[in-house]
Amino acid sequence: MKIRNLSKLALAVAISSSVVLEGCKKYDDDITRLEQGIDQNKNDIASLKTQLQTLSATNVVESVTSISGGFRITFKNAAGQSTTYDVVNGAAGAAGAAGAAGAAGAAGTPGTQWRINSTTGVWESSTNGTAWTATTVKAAGTNGTNGTNGTNGTNGTNGAAGKDGATPQIKKGTDGKSYWFINDTNTGVQASAGDITLVAVDGGYNVVFTDSKGVVSETVFLGKEQVAVSNLALVPTYTQNNTPVIFFPRIVNDVTNKVTKLQGYGTVKYNLNPYGVAIANFDANGLLAKYTDEVTFRSTGSGAAISSDFSVVNSVKTFGDISVNIKPKGQGTGNTTSSIFKSSQPLFVALQVENKKAAEGQKFVASNYNLAKEEIVEIDEVTIEKAVKNNTTGDKVTLLNGVTPTFTAGAYADGGSSSSALAFTQVSASARTKADFQLHFKNDASENLDNNSAYNKVGVVLDTELSGFFYRTQVGNVTKSMDDYGLGDYNIRYDLDHYAATDPQKRDWLDLDTETGKISVKISTTNSKTYNSAAVNNHAVVRARLYSGAGNASTDLIATRYIKVAFIQNKAEVIDVTGTVNHKVVLANNSNKTITWDTPTTLDAAYNKTGKTAQDFHAVYTFTAATTNPVGITFNTATMNNTTQGTDRVISIANTVMPKTYILEGTYKSSTSSDPEVKVKITVNVTNDLITNISKKAPFWDTALTYGIINGKDVAGTWKLNANLWDYFTETTVNDATKPNTTYEFSVNTPTNNIAVNGSEVTLNDADATARTKVNNGDVSLRVTRKVNGVIYDITDFSKDFNVKFINPVKAIEIKTPYREFKDKETSGTNTSLVDVRQLVKLTDFNNTVLFNYNGTTFTADNSLMGKYGVSNINTANNYQFTLVEFVRAEDMSGNNISLASTSRAYYSGNDLVWENTGANLQQAINLVFKVTVTNKFNQGDVTSTKGEVVKEFKVKVNPNI
Repeated sequence: MKIRNLSKLALAVAISSSVVLEGCKKYDDDITRLEQGIDQNKNDIASLKTQLQTLSATNVVESVTSISGGFRITFKNAAGQSTTYDVVNGAAGAAGAAGAAGAAGAAGTPGTQWRINSTTGVWESSTNGTAWTATTVKAAGTNGTNGTNGTNGTNGTNGAAGKDGATPQIKKGTDGKSYWFINDTNTGVQASAGDITLVAVDGGYNVVFTDSKGVVSETVFLGKEQVAVSNLALVPTYTQNNTPVIFFPRIVNDVTNKVTKLQGYGTVKYNLNPYGVAIANFDANGLLAKYTDEVTFRSTGSGAAISSDFSVVNSVKTFGDISVNIKPKGQGTGNTTSSIFKSSQPLFVALQVENKKAAEGQKFVASNYNLAKEEIVEIDEVTIEKAVKNNTTGDKVTLLNGVTPTFTAGAYADGGSSSSALAFTQVSASARTKADFQLHFKNDASENLDNNSAYNKVGVVLDTELSGFFYRTQVGNVTKSMDDYGLGDYNIRYDLDHYAATDPQKRDWLDLDTETGKISVKISTTNSKTYNSAAVNNHAVVRARLYSGAGNASTDLIATRYIKVAFIQNKAEVIDVTGTVNHKVVLANNSNKTITWDTPTTLDAAYNKTGKTAQDFHAVYTFTAATTNPVGITFNTATMNNTTQGTDRVISIANTVMPKTYILEGTYKSSTSSDPEVKVKITVNVTNDLITNISKKAPFWDTALTYGIINGKDVAGTWKLNANLWDYFTETTVNDATKPNTTYEFSVNTPTNNIAVNGSEVTLNDADATARTKVNNGDVSLRVTRKVNGVIYDITDFSKDFNVKFINPVKAIEIKTPYREFKDKETSGTNTSLVDVRQLVKLTDFNNTVLFNYNGTTFTADNSLMGKYGVSNINTANNYQFTLVEFVRAEDMSGNNISLASTSRAYYSGNDLVWENTGANLQQAINLVFKVTVTNKFNQGDVTSTKGEVVKEFKVKVNPNI
């Protein structure tokens, strides 16, 4: 915004110019105008203040930078969007009025910025934000020195603390000019009329304006942060009948007795208004609570007593919102009654926030009251499951992929021997066909006895693998994490105590940390410092029990699960062998291709990695292909299991396998359990070297090759809007006897009535009104489909879907400039004037061949083409007479419609346009507007968007006969 600056010089120039030119009357008028200018200047300042105050009410200042003549302030709103606002002084005033040349008004002065030097503590000023001039005035006073000791008397008292320096102010100096003062000390920095000043203060900036008379405006404060929350709005997670609901979960023994096993907390999130309140300026004070049958009233927020039934566990604050975890009190472990939630009356709660820096009357603010519900969870609805923490799905804890615990008849049920969920009894855990966790007897041992490079010193920590979950019936019957829904105050303990004293070997195989659940394979108890190979192919079952609270003090058991741990010896010893096959798609089916092994070039890689000779390897190893391999590519199992060392290993590729990179996998497994598996992975690169492709022929397309142009062709003496689509494309040539069978098929992609493709021929039925709507009117989408050996393989040079436009071979009617104008009463005997309409109309086709043109003596016409195109309303047998010409209206020379006198008329007769006037002579020229219609088989004037191509209005002037 610009503030117009009216200097004393401009005032003098304006007054002197007025007196010289026009005397006292003009002088009085100029004073009035100057007063209006000053008033306008005040209005501009007031408007600028209002805009800044409006912005500061809902925004915070992100940055302030100096620009020419002022400042650029960047605000940020609650949505994180930035708004830039320039506060700029006035530019140079306009030059004086004509006459005695008036001087230009003085330019506006730069804005003044003030800041406190962080090192010296003194006020500094700047007019450009770069160069700063220090004053002698400190922003904060220093403490006084200590008093001296009295002679044989008491010690002197400490000097008083210095006073803080005041904010800069504008005052009159002894010379009558305005200066910036601090602590009543003149800084020497002049405050010019129209000056804009920005002072950096604690928490933001003060903006001060001076008007053209040097009068200082009220200060506008722009905050870098808001001081106080004015209201809060709940961000609802759950609703009941479109009413937001806040859940407070509690685990109980059963819904009848409701003996508390674990009291959870509710997570409540509120948006703050205004945006930008610094997090240090407010705190969640607690909940207000009311029992009521109504839900529409609002809390006062005036420091009402918070409910003692709730406690704030923790809160997370930002500039825009606050999330609070709140736990009901009085319902701790063992409590059998609910003192907060009543069945007779609904409970409503509101969050109260305390503004720590606000004025006394603004210290407390509260949200609307919202319905609070207790979520009762029975212990039968709690389970322990394998989990993933900090998953990318957005939840902190989710079920491990594939884990689907079964909930039935009001409780979690054992899912059977193949279930991915944990077992509920030791017996069912032992019976599982697949263990929940596997430990390698050497790599996952409790000690690394031989510097094993694959040793896993961490083992498996069950605390990181397992989490508590509960069945949530209120919102969709789903299993949810206790950690993420207010029930995370639990611990899981682990033991082997369920094993009887008569079954000690299970204990002797597994090393278990009962606190963290870390499991590893015990070093042998029979042979000192040796790996426990006796555990291999056996298992142990760990009991996991979920208790409320932290540590071992709690005795409130909520859930129990049993975990099967298997001991193995080949889990981590998998050997990878890789190779490649390159193949071109050919005509013949099932091409046999030899695998090229990466290193070395034979299957020696498998022999070397297992440390076996070829004979020893094939004596115990058998190859099996993976069941998930891509269709059409198969291993030749006979060659893969051939015992001869240098034998080619072969895969077969069907001719229906299209170009792409595929991965083929299989496994060599040994009959000796201690031997590692050998994983085979073959990369198969199938290319399109022998497959033809098509490209667009430029002459049949627009310049950008975005659509094909169909003007039609002569079909047995009749012009049809047909096209052979092979005219629009070129197929590449492949000279190879093994090339595959490649074909191309065309079809209509977006069907339009009576537009069809037969083979490569596309046709439009010009006799159909719906089909004609596409002529000269938008795209028609077609598709080209490439098939290789009968399998679709999309073309690669352009999109398989392409557009064409059906373009009328007959161009729009061309109205020529009239070869002559009417003259009023040109023929005295008949009071008429004639214009031959045939000399006004020209027709051409898409090749610019002239279909019809007449210069008054010679006809240029192509009757054959006009017949093929179905041109109508031109009688070729009668000197090309136009059969549909109409008078439309009369206009004056400004284009306004006028009515003809009753004694005059305009009409069409024979080949002529006729003007007839049997009354008074015309006194001014007029225009006669006629309409000519010349249709063709592709445009009969029945489509609004293209009717103007065959129906044309034109004007012929009538000159007065004066």
